[in-house]
Amino acid sequence: MSEDLYKVLGVGRGATEAEIKKAYRKLARELHPDKNKGDKASEERFKKVSAAYAVLSDKEKRKLYDQYGIDGLRDGFDPEQWRRYGGGGAASTGQGGGFDFGGFSGLGGMESIFETLFGGAQGGGRRAQRRVWTQGMNAQKGPQVRSQLQVELMDAVLGRELGIVIPVEGERKNLKVKVPRGLESGQSIRLKGQGARSPFGGEPGDLIIEVIVKEDHVYTRRGMDLEKRETITVGQAYFGDTIEVQTPWGKGKVTVPPGTQGGRKLRIRGHGIRRGSGAKGDLYVVINIRIPEKGGEEVEEAVKNLEKKYG
Repeated sequence: MSEDLYKVLGVGRGATEAEIKKAYRKLARELHPDKNKGDKASEERFKKVSAAYAVLSDKEKRKLYDQYGIDGLRDGFDPEQWRRYGGGGAASTGQGGGFDFGGFSGLGGMESIFETLFGGAQGGGRRAQRRVWTQGMNAQKGPQVRSQLQVELMDAVLGRELGIVIPVEGERKNLKVKVPRGLESGQSIRLKGQGARSPFGGEPGDLIIEVIVKEDHVYTRRGMDLEKRETITVGQAYFGDTIEVQTPWGKGKVTVPPGTQGGRKLRIRGHGIRRGSGAKGDLYVVINIRIPEKGGEEVEEAVKNLEKKYG
């Protein structure tokens, strides 16, 4: 009789996806080969736990397993033959009948683990074929791990290398990640070989980091462009002026036309988002007009005279 996958993970048949994932993570941390070096029993159980999770975390595979047991996961599985050749009752126990329903190659590198868990199908030809299929099992990479990273807007605009701490398989990894220049919120960075370890001795999987760019108190991003506010005086707005503006790429100059109103946007070309060697966005300067603070009778009289000009 085969081992029941739910019992391997220590969950009930009605377990939710979250409960299955939680149980797997707990067991994987306890049984991981790096923590149990030389312990063959722990290594074998770790493989079984990984195999069980590969099925029960997949909706389609879990559905087949619940209905037909391990036979439902084999290549070339035929439900009619399963019933005809003694498969009845196997769904609840994982026990197959006496008919060769095929191999497990549809499950990729997990095939030989299921061979260990549930026993091979009958027929020397099938067994020989399975041995060929499993020759590349040790090369199977570990699973991908996904995480999120919040970065400052200027990190994404300029492109910087950051030191980060990311939890992987219950452990905290200290890594360096290069944020590409011009990266947008929601885009991902792949760190090869920094994901989960392979239970079969292959290379570790990759770490996929989704980048979330924080809002900035100076600049606002609009696609490839940036915006920032600059404050000028009433005289600069009325008479016009040339002002110097600090940008992510150094100082830039912008001309304020005479009669400029508050809220007007003035452009500095090429000082926005930059990507690669050619793509450049622009910086838009949004004008704020500052009025004088209380300054005595002369200022009040000037403001009153100015007020009359509004009609």
